[in-house]
Amino acid sequence: METCLAPLRAWLRCTRRAEEKVSHALAGLSKASARNPWKCLALSFLGCLLCGLGFLRFNSISDATELWVDQHSQQMKNMNWADQYFDGFGRPNRLLITAKDGGNVLEMDKMTEILQIADDVRALVDESGKKFEDVCLDLGNGCFNSGVLRYFGTTAQFNSAVQSQADILEAVNKATYPDGQDAFASDSMGGIQRDINGSVISATAVRVDFVLYAEWEDMDTWEGALTLHFTKHDLTEQRYEKVNVYLQAERSRDDELNRTVQADIPLFALAFVLMSTFCACFLGKTASWTQSRRLLGVAEFLLVIFGCIAGYGTAMLVGVPFTVLHQILPFILVGIGIDDAFVICGAFDGTPKTLSYPKRIEVAVQRVGVSITLTTLTSLASFLLGATCVFPAVQWFCYYAASCCFFIWLLHLTAFPALLALDAHRAGLTPPRLDPCACFAARSSCMPGVLPVWDANGEEAAPEESKLGKGLCMMIRFLTSHVAGIVVTLLLFLAVAGIAAWQVSNGLGTDFDIMDLTPDQSFLRDFYNKEQEHFGGLSTGGLALPTNYYIRDVNFSTVEVQRSMEQVGAEMLALKSINSERGLKSWHTIFTLWANQYKGTSASLPLEAFVAVDVNRDGCAAGLPKGISSCATHFLTGPTFPNAVLEFLWTSMGAQFDGDIHWEGHDISVIRLRATHVDTVSSEEQVEGLEEAEKLTEKWQDALPGSFMSSGAYIFFDQYRIIVAQMTSSIGLCLGAVTVISALILGHPLSVLTVIIVLGAWAFK
Repeated sequence: METCLAPLRAWLRCTRRAEEKVSHALAGLSKASARNPWKCLALSFLGCLLCGLGFLRFNSISDATELWVDQHSQQMKNMNWADQYFDGFGRPNRLLITAKDGGNVLEMDKMTEILQIADDVRALVDESGKKFEDVCLDLGNGCFNSGVLRYFGTTAQFNSAVQSQADILEAVNKATYPDGQDAFASDSMGGIQRDINGSVISATAVRVDFVLYAEWEDMDTWEGALTLHFTKHDLTEQRYEKVNVYLQAERSRDDELNRTVQADIPLFALAFVLMSTFCACFLGKTASWTQSRRLLGVAEFLLVIFGCIAGYGTAMLVGVPFTVLHQILPFILVGIGIDDAFVICGAFDGTPKTLSYPKRIEVAVQRVGVSITLTTLTSLASFLLGATCVFPAVQWFCYYAASCCFFIWLLHLTAFPALLALDAHRAGLTPPRLDPCACFAARSSCMPGVLPVWDANGEEAAPEESKLGKGLCMMIRFLTSHVAGIVVTLLLFLAVAGIAAWQVSNGLGTDFDIMDLTPDQSFLRDFYNKEQEHFGGLSTGGLALPTNYYIRDVNFSTVEVQRSMEQVGAEMLALKSINSERGLKSWHTIFTLWANQYKGTSASLPLEAFVAVDVNRDGCAAGLPKGISSCATHFLTGPTFPNAVLEFLWTSMGAQFDGDIHWEGHDISVIRLRATHVDTVSSEEQVEGLEEAEKLTEKWQDALPGSFMSSGAYIFFDQYRIIVAQMTSSIGLCLGAVTVISALILGHPLSVLTVIIVLGAWAFK
């Protein structure tokens, strides 16, 4: 047995010697600070201010894709790659319009007012003098009309074509828009009622979209004017007679999130005042005018703030971005700093009064300095291990926290002993100086309990223990004086930990409600509420989500590649998560039909370039338009293929696919096939859709190397998939770090186990 315990005892002796050396070093540092308090304070604050120069490199990031998405995930790489070759379809700003009477919004008088609303928006002039026509998405024939207006066009076109309620219903029941694109009523109308034939007869809400495509600053400025038109004091303003209008501009989410944070600034200030007041009241004797340490408490609070300035400045200096999340960090850091101050003051009060103030501080820090250092070390280890999380917002938060923890620890071993020495000198003068008015001497009436208390034998009596201290001692004696008390305490603790673990296992989810980012009283929350009420979900979530399959760096003129495009499109459409009713948008299928129709009529369509293929081949029907059931009989191949595609894109039939092909000179380098996901409302459904897309991508790597299926929302679906694992691994790493540090310092296995169980239960809670 002795042989087995020998290494442990040797380790404990080694750690004990190391602890003594560290303790003496920290105590010496604090003593030196207490001997030269003003020099120490000047150097400390100067150092903090120098570190604070890092604020000159302030860089704030608020984009969700940069904060809460794994920047190195395959989905992020796919999205960034696709954005290089294919432009987004403008920047949408959406109006959701309902009838004031709660009825059918497709009635003639209400639709007329909706057209008037659209005209009012088009006439808006922003502060830079720009109108909608200056920043809109122009497809060559004027600003693009999206939403319900796409069925009718401009106000003039509506007035000339629509004379009655029947004309409105006829227009919204058409299978295609006037521009030839497929129309789906649920994209622009909510609360739809249909007759027995499936035709739309009424709707409780419609969408009207104003799509922008200009310089970012110009779009942002015009959206500000749009927001002011439909809101007042950040609340929805209803200014029309027959309909209610609810707005979501593209900038609205960022605006409302910033307003939420700004609204909390008074609460932040109040919280800081309360924390500094608590520190000032309880760091010393609360009821004493000379021994209360009120001034020291306020100085301690400011010390933590200077530590935060130094930590934030250092993080910014090395290029770590600032986010909204960092605004809550000072609350955590103030708690850490105040804890250290209370520990040092408690140890200082327990030192012999006959010693000089620097010597008393040395003895106090020698007693508790290692403990403070070890708790700081565990905090640093936890934050730095937390920075291994893949989400940048969490990484940057942990970097800032670790930097601040280091400076707060350093200030509490240098500047705080200096402050404590000055405060002790104030209280020890004859007569002592008032706290916090240190310039005024205290009268005898202000000094109850300051003079020593003598017992019956004429000797100085020990100070009376506080009621709180007595109560805690009684509780500990009661719980540990008998085995039964110890067992009951452990059982209760384990029961609470078990209940917490059970709650975590049942309540842990990854669903994200975007309304949590908006204030309770907000025009954007009004919009979200109405969209959920009339459309059954949020368009920013999983309603009619578009997706694409990208194919690159292959010879698109070969039969093999063209067959692969047909097959991958068919398999894409067959996925459970894809809406088969909306079909597949395949430029290749429509182009092949067009080429077969005009075969041999131009130099780019020579007869000898066509290769016969099986008309009943698998997958060929996936991209066929409505009303056509037969596949093309031939594929166009050879060097004229790119020229033929260009001719096709210039036709009315091919113009809709112009954005689906990227050219490098006269050659096709990248193409995409388009589809739409089914509506989803939960993260589980969205993750399933993402995993289907990943499996399809993997399957086609041999035939179409480098191809992939991607959508802008996939980066967030990937976030839902990994967020639980990331949280679990972060907690596990932190517990592991604490375990290692505890094992190195505490030595006793039972003590280490107790620490881990306590921290684990806290994490579950």
